[in-house]
Amino acid sequence: MNNFQVMEVMSGYGPLNYAGCFAATLSSALACFVSAPKVFQALCQDRLFPFIHVFAKGYGKNNEPLRAYALTFVIALACILIADLNVIAPLITNFYLASYALINFSTFHVDLIQPLGWRPTFRFYNKWLSVLGCVLSVAAMFLCSWPTALITFAVTFSLYFLVKYRKPDVNWGSSTQAQAYKTALITIQTLNTTKTHVKTYTPQILVMTGSPNMRPSLTDFAYLLCKNNSLMICGDVSPERMTHQQRKIQIQKSNRWLRTHKIKAFYSLVDRLPFSEGVATLLQASGIGKMRPNILLLGYQSEWRTSDVTKSQEYFAAIQHALEMHLAVAILRVEDGLDYSGIIAGFNVTSSDGVDNEAFSQDDANNNNDTEDDNINTMNDTSSVYTVDTVGTVETVGTVDTIEGKSKTSKQSRLKKKKDRMLNRDPQGNVLPEDVQNGICRFRTKQKNGTIDVWWLYDDGGLSMLLPHILSLRSNWSHSKLRVFCLSDSKGDEIKDNMSQLLSKFRIPIQEVIVIPDITAPPSNATKAWFDALTRDLVRKDSDHSDLSSTECYIEESELMALKSKTFRHMKLRELLLQHSSDANLVVMTLPMPRKGTVSSTLYMAWLETLTANMPPFLLVRGNQHSVLTFFS
Repeated sequence: MNNFQVMEVMSGYGPLNYAGCFAATLSSALACFVSAPKVFQALCQDRLFPFIHVFAKGYGKNNEPLRAYALTFVIALACILIADLNVIAPLITNFYLASYALINFSTFHVDLIQPLGWRPTFRFYNKWLSVLGCVLSVAAMFLCSWPTALITFAVTFSLYFLVKYRKPDVNWGSSTQAQAYKTALITIQTLNTTKTHVKTYTPQILVMTGSPNMRPSLTDFAYLLCKNNSLMICGDVSPERMTHQQRKIQIQKSNRWLRTHKIKAFYSLVDRLPFSEGVATLLQASGIGKMRPNILLLGYQSEWRTSDVTKSQEYFAAIQHALEMHLAVAILRVEDGLDYSGIIAGFNVTSSDGVDNEAFSQDDANNNNDTEDDNINTMNDTSSVYTVDTVGTVETVGTVDTIEGKSKTSKQSRLKKKKDRMLNRDPQGNVLPEDVQNGICRFRTKQKNGTIDVWWLYDDGGLSMLLPHILSLRSNWSHSKLRVFCLSDSKGDEIKDNMSQLLSKFRIPIQEVIVIPDITAPPSNATKAWFDALTRDLVRKDSDHSDLSSTECYIEESELMALKSKTFRHMKLRELLLQHSSDANLVVMTLPMPRKGTVSSTLYMAWLETLTANMPPFLLVRGNQHSVLTFFS
């Protein structure tokens, strides 16, 4: 006796069984044939999974998914041709139960998080009923067929991790977004009530990049210090008033550039402010709770001699603002400069609301695989993109061997096009010269075997030692060993031993400690002549101001004489730097203190120029007197 005969005997009227089964089968089949293709079409339109976007195309004014209908028909026909319901039913039942379990869990999760958008219309609902429904669905899966249940779980989790890995650019407004916000809020509130300790110190950097894509090497350097460890904010100050639309476009472009280049940082923009006030505003307003900057990182103002004096004054005032707020200050200089405005093409994106109509290549974006390595090899966009190999240049594509006599010309052409697309270009679309490419990629490349020279002139909390140590931990700087230079008037061997013991207690590996004993000696005549040539057009007599423009840079003779000893000290440091550190991969030195009312902005910039001119990449650091190193593990 088959199942239908049993049901006919048990029923009150036998033929109703056949009518009921036929109606149930027909309704289920119609529902699956109508709703499943629509759902699959939406899935394909979101590009959640590879190789299925061909089924996203719709036809007619209702956008009917004819291709998805055909695929559904083929799958249903294949199952029917198996002709054994006992084989098909467990798998279909398990997937139905899995969908029910996931729906119940989703409603439980969103009710647990309670986002403001969760406003269910059904009155009699409890989240624990959803938990019960999820548990019962999973239990039924295993009771039905535990091997099929395991297969269902494997398929479901594989699809989930595939979507998580691909990170498609879709926004469902899911409960996980609400949970992420709630978790972050609770964590920041907890952090705000936690006492800080030197062992948990992290450098939280506000780096004044302007538009990050115009100072890529400065942004890269800051990210070396913060990567996967601490807060990084890219600050931008616009002296002009910006409309809401202009701000929106600029913020979208900068955030997209940071994401495209795998830089986990925030972008903050203020307008209608001079540079120094904009920096002060960003330092006060950026971040929340204890997640706020404790270091201001600036690029060196290389055109201080020829630019308007107000620019150097604003730059000088920004440094003073940070120090007055008890923040650390760092200044980075590279010989060929950090600002590529007008040299490198702008970065264009397509926003979801059509704010910017410039195209952003989705294929290029999909090629960016987050390797979480310091040697980031793929950085693609349609106008400002670059790639780096281990030596900082794009390798030439080698000859492709022929296989079975078939030509690989087309493949070489594709590789060449891809290579050309990954090079930086100027605003006219031409590939930038190799030396410019290398300068842009300076801090993403594998550094040569060499040293990071730390000139630890004053004890300002240890930041001058911590930052180069962080750099030496990055994979592309791992071959750069630390050398520490300290100053002494006498007993050099004793100071060297004490410094070595101190650094060993800090657990910082040092290649060598070098004591400089003759810092108080006067500089050579050649160095004096060099400084005189640097400031010849800037020095003015105290009474000779009548013919000076209000925007002209100058140094008063009285100031130069009053600060002669400090100027000579910086000249002597220059001689020592050229003697010991001219071949270093990076030089780190304590930043001279810009005392308000004591030194002018022009003389201060002359001091910085004396220390850093014609040197390797140079980082000047001034801590805020708060200890950032500890003996205790």
